[in-house]
Amino acid sequence: MTERRRVIGLLLAVALLAACGERAPADTRTTVDSARDSVVPEVVAPRPPMILDTLGAHLLEVWPVAVSRGRQADEVRRLVEHLQADLALVPGFATATLLASGDGSSLVLMVAWDDSVAAAQGDVMLAGWLRLPADTALRRRTDGTLTRRVWARRTTGSPPVLTEGAMLQFTRYVMKPGHSFGALAVLADSSLAMRVLQDTAAQGGALLAAADSGAIYMVLQARNATALGPGFPAPSSSLPFWAPFAVREEQLLAVVAIVQRRPGGASAR
Repeated sequence: MTERRRVIGLLLAVALLAACGERAPADTRTTVDSARDSVVPEVVAPRPPMILDTLGAHLLEVWPVAVSRGRQADEVRRLVEHLQADLALVPGFATATLLASGDGSSLVLMVAWDDSVAAAQGDVMLAGWLRLPADTALRRRTDGTLTRRVWARRTTGSPPVLTEGAMLQFTRYVMKPGHSFGALAVLADSSLAMRVLQDTAAQGGALLAAADSGAIYMVLQARNATALGPGFPAPSSSLPFWAPFAVREEQLLAVVAIVQRRPGGASAR
């Protein structure tokens, strides 16, 4: 009888241990499920657009970049990786907007900084990523300027807003040596005003001048992707207004990427 009770007790102990073992995974799953359910989903804050107006307290740079045919998409991906991984963490970086031309031949990068110290630090990296020629004389002939810093000279209509997918007409006037920047700038002011007034496809525009007076950039906000065509309005005389002063390039661009300061990057202020 004693032996029988001992066997029964052993069987009960084994059964009890088995029951506890079966309940443990269920308790563990419940804990894991509760922890998972308690995780707050990441909220992606809307990215504020770059507005080409007074630009507030930020400094603005314009980096036109020529790319080889068929390589535009690869260059966009490469630059976005650099901008997001490195430039977005530089103290004093504010925002960068990358625009691509419809014909696949160029990109334009616009970068806003908190101050000139931050811009000087970031410019070294940008020049390397954008693979600019080391020959400064060649760069001046090509771009008209050695500085990427610009200031908003004038806005007409609604200032261009560089949101994701925005379409913009980008015109670059590269100064010819020995000619008057002041005269070109005044004529460009007039051209911008008339363009916005006469072309119903233009929502508004801004005129940006290089800090060393070597180039002028006119940016028009398009109402849709194909409304703004190069060459409008047609010059009324045999020579357009810029012919004595500068060489002109004009392209329709789309905003393809916007990169903001990352939480790890600190303001320079």
